[in-house]
Amino acid sequence: MAPKKKPVKKATAVKTKKAAPKSAKPVMIAKAAPKKKRIDPAFQPLLEKLQHRRNEITGQVNHLEQDLREEIADNQNMPGDMADHGSGELNQHLSVTLMENDRVELERIERAITRIEVGIYGICEVCEKSIPMTRLKAIPWATKCISCQARFEGS
Repeated sequence: MAPKKKPVKKATAVKTKKAAPKSAKPVMIAKAAPKKKRIDPAFQPLLEKLQHRRNEITGQVNHLEQDLREEIADNQNMPGDMADHGSGELNQHLSVTLMENDRVELERIERAITRIEVGIYGICEVCEKSIPMTRLKAIPWATKCISCQARFEGS
């Protein structure tokens, strides 16, 4: 009987990744800005309305910030009783709350303007059906149709 030959193992090449040098910094890849498309003429009046409202809000926020700075400076330099200081703090809190509300509305407006510019304005972001023009005229930053918005709100 002939001795059994042991199977010969073939050498397999193992690919190894070279480690990046420790001094290498990660490369940040920026997202490309969405390309602007031709604006649908039906949305042009809404775009102008949104831009006008954006300018109004920006002016209001700038005015509120200036008033708040002046009020803080006045309260720091003015002696008074606790009621005076409490009233001043209440006014400051109100100004900050109004600025926060304006910031939220401004974000919605900016998003709507971007949606108009890239050609997806008026399309429900949930079901992708058209949002009725009457809804867009009432709420120009709407991103959902009425039925999807109602589901979102749990109605």
